[in-house]
Amino acid sequence: MIRTLLPMIAILASHLYAGNIQNDTQFKAAVASMGSEPKMVLMIYTTDDCPECAYMKRKVFLDKNVGAYLHQNFVVIEKNVRKDPLPEGYDFFGIPTMFFIDKEGNKKETIVGGKRSEPFLQDLHRIREK
Repeated sequence: MIRTLLPMIAILASHLYAGNIQNDTQFKAAVASMGSEPKMVLMIYTTDDCPECAYMKRKVFLDKNVGAYLHQNFVVIEKNVRKDPLPEGYDFFGIPTMFFIDKEGNKKETIVGGKRSEPFLQDLHRIREK
């Protein structure tokens, strides 16, 4: 009986841990846009009045090296924490918060706060190589 319950509990726990990102409209569209490409989703939580968020979007993401690497390896979706519904299991305590998620909805890494272009690009390479 216990041998039967343990795998069921593990499967249930993994679904609870992943949250309901698979039901998120933006996430589904991002995954669909990837096709068979081995990309990941970068979901960034922002607000309209967040200076670090604006810096990331207007400077870092548009840096030629960061932008090229993002385009090749990630699909970026943005969620305004004051306006957009947030998926369960993707809590935040500061903004910007960036979640790196595989196609199956598994959260691979979370980065809180803004960064300059070069350190952020190094993070992107490290996350992709995991």
